[in-house]
Amino acid sequence: MSVRAGGRWITLGLVLGLALLTGWALLAPPRQGEILPANYAKTIFCQSGEDGILEKIFEVIPPTARFVIEFGAGDGVLYSNARRLIVREGWGALLIEGDEELAATLARNYVGFPGVRAVHAWVFPGNVELLFEENGVPHDLDLLVIDIDSNDYYVWRAIRDYRPKVVQIEYNGTFLPPQKVVVGFHPMLWWDKSRHFGASIQSMVDLGRRKGYELVAANELGANLFFVDSRYYERFNIKDNSPERLFVPFNYDVALGPEHFDLVMTEDHRAKPPAEDITIDEVRIPKRFRFDR
Repeated sequence: MSVRAGGRWITLGLVLGLALLTGWALLAPPRQGEILPANYAKTIFCQSGEDGILEKIFEVIPPTARFVIEFGAGDGVLYSNARRLIVREGWGALLIEGDEELAATLARNYVGFPGVRAVHAWVFPGNVELLFEENGVPHDLDLLVIDIDSNDYYVWRAIRDYRPKVVQIEYNGTFLPPQKVVVGFHPMLWWDKSRHFGASIQSMVDLGRRKGYELVAANELGANLFFVDSRYYERFNIKDNSPERLFVPFNYDVALGPEHFDLVMTEDHRAKPPAEDITIDEVRIPKRFRFDR
């Protein structure tokens, strides 16, 4: 009689235990699936969804220095990738613009922000880290935005002593992966609104991986890529971040209109620049691509 009763109590205990475990499983948060930042695109000050993408990325990777650098900052308001972080979240910033008039407007727009430095400068590999040093940039900054419509690839490659958690960089979305394409370097190179700019997504991903970064998104315009320090990549649980999967072609109809693009395709579907070179201050800048980087 007592043995059988004990057996019933043991059985009842097991049932209650299983019920508690099942209830806990139902209350526990589900296992995190893929976090694809491009799905959170939102435009506030930026051009095409970058504000929302960055907001999601920094939910996954909490900022520490709360500092952003943006090259090609324009007037700091229109199409700005840094403004939301500055005015809504109180970040510090170094904003750099090469155009003299835009740089003057940029400086005026941030007079009331003591944590923001607005600088008129032409950024190239030889001076990029000097600009950081002269303007008190923390070595562990949270975000670097490179948008100079020309030597973006070479400028990122030259940065060694500073380690942003996140890099947003413009790419040339007219070249499909896995094609490697980078413009030939010239320190005075600028964008003449042809397809002669930047680097393909494959070249950018290869460079990023050499530097210890992984691709997590491309914006809907097909103009910007988002990389995170590889230490944080697993937090996104992205099953496949290959260029083929995350590539977005450049939407030139939306960006500028097709009349600006005069690229000629070769028989092997590689692009070659138009015959006219760029001339600035009587300096001739040849248009050429490299297919080995």
